[in-house]
Amino acid sequence: MVVKRQCSFCASEIEPGTGAMFVKRDGTVFHFCSGSCRKQQLHLGRVGHRFKWTRAHALKIAADRSSAAARAQAPASPVRKGAGRARPPVAIRPAEPTAETSAGSTTTAAAAVEAPAKKPAKPRPRPPKKSKSAPASASE
Repeated sequence: MVVKRQCSFCASEIEPGTGAMFVKRDGTVFHFCSGSCRKQQLHLGRVGHRFKWTRAHALKIAADRSSAAARAQAPASPVRKGAGRARPPVAIRPAEPTAETSAGSTTTAAAAVEAPAKKPAKPRPRPPKKSKSAPASASE
């Protein structure tokens, strides 16, 4: 019995007796209708449905349209409040006294070690522009 196969890259039908079959070491079998399809998938690592010239692209677009139409006709499910992922509670710890000042009051570790204020960034000097001088004439 004659079996018609589909190209693994472009999804076009391969006539019996034509095309090429590629078998990977893990046993995966690819059927290609032409050398360009074989090179696109195996050597360049491309995916057939991303190219407009392939039949696989047309099939994917048709499938997307039908699934979008089915979703539009389906009734929307009610959205519950708080149905999303619950956030963990934030633990607030009281400040721990670590350093004492000369007046006897306590300060926290964050207040004792203050980060120095950042200096404003200086504008970089621009390199001088090249002057466009007239070409030297040969009569000089």
